[in-house]
Amino acid sequence: MSTMERVASMDAVWLQIERDTCPMQLMGMLITATPIDRPCLEARLAARLLPLARFRQRVLRDTVGTVWETCPVDMRRQLVSASLPPGEPRKALAELIGSLAARPLDQDRPLWQLHLVEDYQGGSALIARVHQGIADAISITGILRSLATPLEDEAQASDAVERPDGLFDPLYAPLSRAVINGITLSGAFWARYWGLLFNPQKIFDYACASTALALEIGKLSSLPDDSPTPLKGQASGRKRASWSVPLPFANVNAVAKAHKTTTDAVILATLAGAIHHCIAQTDASARDLELRTLMPVNLRSGESDEVLGNRSGLIPLELPIGIDTPEARLKEIDRRIRSFTDAYEAQQAWGVFSLIGQTPRAVQLQVLKLLASKTSALLYRVPAAPKGQTLCGARITEEMYWSPPPGDLGVTISIVNQGESYQIGVLADVAMLPEPAIITDRLGAELAILTPARAPKQRKNSKPSG
Repeated sequence: MSTMERVASMDAVWLQIERDTCPMQLMGMLITATPIDRPCLEARLAARLLPLARFRQRVLRDTVGTVWETCPVDMRRQLVSASLPPGEPRKALAELIGSLAARPLDQDRPLWQLHLVEDYQGGSALIARVHQGIADAISITGILRSLATPLEDEAQASDAVERPDGLFDPLYAPLSRAVINGITLSGAFWARYWGLLFNPQKIFDYACASTALALEIGKLSSLPDDSPTPLKGQASGRKRASWSVPLPFANVNAVAKAHKTTTDAVILATLAGAIHHCIAQTDASARDLELRTLMPVNLRSGESDEVLGNRSGLIPLELPIGIDTPEARLKEIDRRIRSFTDAYEAQQAWGVFSLIGQTPRAVQLQVLKLLASKTSALLYRVPAAPKGQTLCGARITEEMYWSPPPGDLGVTISIVNQGESYQIGVLADVAMLPEPAIITDRLGAELAILTPARAPKQRKNSKPSG
């Protein structure tokens, strides 16, 4: 029997701001060492995704807004076989991911779909598309990771690899009761505002939301405009993907120790150096440029049992891509990270996307336009992966997730911590970044520049991304 449920305002916004050139869907990629058994994968999806109501529902629109409607799930249409275009396999896979990222999901069916490349370099590749109307990127990543299981010899090990200097980890951890109490005690307005975030199904307080939105827009407007770089522009709707070879944690950690900094700072300095190199190829006067990115931050309560829905905010972080010297870039990023984490409080997160769902479309478009003038990219630092994962008996060797950049932002950069290595991926509209591989292929060289002489070297047979 079909049931209906009104879409919460914080989820509806991702349906409302979607355009043909900018599908609001998280992209996920898993590569396995051996082939994935399709019948096993179908059973795994049925067992772990379908118990979640949103994965059995489609979106209907009426005169009031949008509703979730329960509908039959045809697994043959939710999990489809895919073949690679001609060419070198890794580049062909990147081309397929870019093509799928530009293709909106069918709203007559549940807003998720997986594409299985059954024969990929001796194993398989699985590409996931999940609409952010279902949940925020942090939640969707966790759900997709739940499809995997630990290797037998890792079953008793800790689920996540702990790193002592994970300075950004608090951004993704659920908010503690102490933090929430600190927010709600800061005034009646904040208590009502954050009450909307923590209890989105309650009766919507329009007066509170309007005031909160005005404050959020004020915070956004007060920022100086982002530097004019080639990463800005009008989206064309054509997308390309790329990801780096694994960057060994041992190498990154050696650089961090040599420069008395953190692995987070090293990874961001490596990324900033690669972007500097990319922009310098077309703009020789790239000095003093800043690249302002947006980082998702978890706004869920640690006591909440909610799995789905959008409960995230955004935190701005600037990368000094205009600094020429790699060591100077690293030093400046280290300074910024320490200042950033020392000053971080949950109420500093922008909750603008939690609030514009009830506003007219004209207001939404103006907010998105303002956002694009202040920022250039979405930076998604994916939390540490569980150890030794398999999918239907096939060992996972690589994974990547790209969160959708809202509005006229056309670039998503992802940093995935896989425990023993890091990988950085870029998904971009070709109008902003025609060849994202220019950045991802440069990362190894940027890390090598910072690597002390006795640090372990990257394997020479590593192949660049597509």
